[in-house]
Amino acid sequence: MSFEYVNYIFIVLLLWAIFIYFYNKTTNNFFSWVKDHWFYSRSRAHKISSFLYASGLLLLGLALLDLRGPEKLITGNSTEQRTVILIDSSASMLVEDVRPNRFSKAILLAKHYIKRSVGHKLSVVVFSDGTKRIVPFTEDTNLLEARVDRLKGLHLARGGTSLSLAIKESLQYFVNSDGQMTGNILIFTDAEETDGGIDIKIPKNINVGVVGIGTARGGPVPNRDSKGVFRGNKKFQGKVVISKLEESFLKNLGEKIENYKYWVATSYTLPTQEILNFFGGIHDKKNQENSFRVKPVLANYLMVPGIILLMLSFLIGRRKTFILSVMLFTFSFLAFSKGSEGKEDKRVKSEKTLALESQFIQGSLDNIGKQALASSLLKDNYAKEAASLFKEINQKDVSEDNKVSKFNEATALLKAGRAREGVNEYNKLIDHFENNPTEENKKLLKTAKSNIAKLFQVSQSSSKSKNKDKDEDEQESKKDQKSESGEGKEKKEDKDNKESKEDEKKNQEEDKGESGDKSEEDKTKDEKKDEKPESSDEKEERKKKLPTLLKQLINDDNQLQKKMIDAKTTKRKSYDSKDW
Repeated sequence: MSFEYVNYIFIVLLLWAIFIYFYNKTTNNFFSWVKDHWFYSRSRAHKISSFLYASGLLLLGLALLDLRGPEKLITGNSTEQRTVILIDSSASMLVEDVRPNRFSKAILLAKHYIKRSVGHKLSVVVFSDGTKRIVPFTEDTNLLEARVDRLKGLHLARGGTSLSLAIKESLQYFVNSDGQMTGNILIFTDAEETDGGIDIKIPKNINVGVVGIGTARGGPVPNRDSKGVFRGNKKFQGKVVISKLEESFLKNLGEKIENYKYWVATSYTLPTQEILNFFGGIHDKKNQENSFRVKPVLANYLMVPGIILLMLSFLIGRRKTFILSVMLFTFSFLAFSKGSEGKEDKRVKSEKTLALESQFIQGSLDNIGKQALASSLLKDNYAKEAASLFKEINQKDVSEDNKVSKFNEATALLKAGRAREGVNEYNKLIDHFENNPTEENKKLLKTAKSNIAKLFQVSQSSSKSKNKDKDEDEQESKKDQKSESGEGKEKKEDKDNKESKEDEKKNQEEDKGESGDKSEEDKTKDEKKDEKPESSDEKEERKKKLPTLLKQLINDDNQLQKKMIDAKTTKRKSYDSKDW
């Protein structure tokens, strides 16, 4: 073993000796003053603490000199993995058949791949009608994630999928100084080529992986402005454009590439590990192992004991304070753990759900299997996941084939807190059951109406509780007003008598000084005197009328809401669900 910077060992030792000299001098002066004034001498524990402190500082100082072991012969791969990530930014990537949409799903998959491919050199390219390289080859995963995350602000209003042009330009990034091309191309696209197909030759040393994002059922292409406001669906020749994932295109693309594999990504799919295994397996086969001579770093043999000695010095010198802090920390941790035990999620997925999920991740489930998975998730109280999966596989219209699945979807929406969407789905089912009155449909019709009734009962009970609280507050305020009015009755009567006496005196003086008829002002004063002042009982009766009037208004409003909501009084209209 030897130090890489052995020339600086004298400087390290000198600085350590100077520091220890002044440290001991200050400590001795302090304890001599304590002994003169307080008659306490330095304890043995403090001496041990000072010794451990000095030893720990010495070891940390020597660790800075970079201790290395003897040379060793190791083997490793001489080449590195380089991958170009192509992200489709065409307008068809805005389709929402994959939640939240295809482009957001592509960004999520790209970020997940970047996190898992530590040590690889990655480059990011965005393509539609043209291509744009936003990040060159780098190993900085933080930079890559930040740049990819900024793609969420792109405005994908126009642009087709020119996949062939994107692959041709990305091949140029792999050219070495020898003129050879080696690396990986990872493409995130909806596999809807608008450039007339793929006609390109890819070298043998280039591995291609394609992640198709979307569903075979597809969906309309929404038009949104720069602020994200929906402006209708894209149309061509007066018809709404429906974008679908063409899996046949992905299969045909692999016929022209030697090392090729594709995956289909839906809302739940995350094929990152399979992509890494595919690229890593081919890379290991092509690369040969080479020998290297290295000196292993052994600085940790000095750094770890040095830190341990410093910690022991601190604990021994301040053991009383440390014991108190440990006790406080232990009690607080136990109290927090007991409180958090009741807040844990008690939901557990059944074996059937776990088995179906594993098949779904592998991509071996058809629509019937997906319906079974969604129903199993609903039974296990995973309502949000079940609702999103039902939304993906179900059609908009209700038929005899999918009525049970649509019924489960409506139930999942209600349990997930999306009451408005759930009621809309129930309305469609009720219309279908009434038009097709079979025995099974009648049973489902009763269940649907009872579920809607329960929902309205819960909402009405919450509104009634709020009204009760308001009534109690009003009653309390009335009691306070009555008590105040009872106490002030006598004072008010005394004031009224005094005012009437003063008014009589004024009238007598005015009658003596004036001989003619009374003016208009005198007449108005006389009229005011004739009017009786409002008594306290009349004021209380006038205040009592206000809360009764408010209750009548609230009651009328509730009756009006029941008429608008009740399924028996008005016939529901069927509305098409919106796709934005």
